Order: sequence, then C-alpha cells, then structure tokens
Amino acid sequence: MTVTDTPTPTHVLTRDAVRWSIDVLGALRLHPTFVMYLYLREQQRAGTLATASATSHELLSLIKMPGHPTKPYYFPLIDRGKRTGKPLPTFWRAQNIAGSWSPGSIRRLQGGAWLGADESAYAWPDDHVELALRQMLYNKPVSALAVGAYFLRNDGFVLSGDPVAQDVIAGFRARFDYPQNSEAEFLQLFTTDVPEALFDWFETAQPAPVLIEEPADV
Repeated sequence: MTVTDTPTPTHVLTRDAVRWSIDVLGALRLHPTFVMYLYLREQQRAGTLATASATSHELLSLIKMPGHPTKPYYFPLIDRGKRTGKPLPTFWRAQNIAGSWSPGSIRRLQGGAWLGADESAYAWPDDHVELALRQMLYNKPVSALAVGAYFLRNDGFVLSGDPVAQDVIAGFRARFDYPQNSEAEFLQLFTTDVPEALFDWFETAQPAPVLIEEPADV
C-alpha cells in the first residue's frame, strides 16, 4: 500500500469513514496542538525543523474544510468542554489558528509549550513522545485509524486487492513518517484496533479530486 502524488490514485476514503473518524475523535479529550506536533515531527525527521511554519500549506491543508462562512479550518480535537460523540461547533476554527501555533505563541500554551524554543524557533526535546502522550493525549493512545481517516480524507491511495481498514493505518504511517523502525514510538501514541464497521472504508477514486464537505447536521 502506498500513498503518493505520482501514480494515479485508485481509491479515496468514503464519507462514512471520515464521518466515523470525526465522531471517534470528537468523543475524546485531545489537545488541538497534537496536529502541530505531527507536522513538526515530520519536519524534524526531514531535517527542516528550522524552516517549519504554522502557516505552511502542508500543515493547514490537514485542517482546511469547506462549509463555514467565516471559519476555514475544522478539526475534531478539543481538550475541554462537553463531548457528545457527534460533531460540535467548536470543531470549526478561525483563520487565525496558525497564529496560536507560531513559536512565540505556542510557548504560552498550556500543553505543548515545549514545542517552542523561543519567539522565532521551534524546539524538539528528546522526550517529545512522552510529553505528547502526557500533555496532548492525556496518557491515552489515540486510534491511528481515526486520526488517519480524518487527516487523509483528501488524499488519494494506490491500493491493490480489496481495500481494508489497515490500509488507512498504513497510509497514515506513510504520510506522517512512522516507518517500521519507529514502531516503539508509534505504539506509545497510537492504537491499531480496527472496529467492525457497517460501511466501506474506501471507494474508487474519481478522475477529479472530491472534497469531503461538512456533514449536513453539524
């Protein structure tokens, strides 16, 4: 299984799979800055942490969602307030979300402050996995299937054989650079359980990209 921009994608995630991911993540206590953690970890592993930016297209495309007149970003990660297991208005985020993730701003957050070295640079402490688990996931590893189904909702997959849920997890690991030699790190932060689902995880890719729009009942 591969996720790539070069070959023509054969499959995309279904709306049901993405909606399931929103419901699962929305029922959990998750620090919103976990999104930034995944992005910065990827940059660190690529040797580009020094040029990482909270306004990068790579980061903001993970959370951009059409459907709201004034709030362009949507992600079901909240660490406070009531959770219903269904989409909440608080999942929508305003244009200035990137400002709260700049190096200077992130240093003042409660949880995730360790990602900021100073006002203009990000930090990457050696114990980042333990810090992320404790301060962003609140000591409960999160479903890699749910995180993958949400953050890969606009990606194309190149799959052979019958698509299965494990392909979502493999795609997530490929997209965020969790190869097999990072297995111990991966399993500290993520679970790989696959529930029995009454829906298909994938559908055949269309010739043109299909955007996942906000569920009508949000």
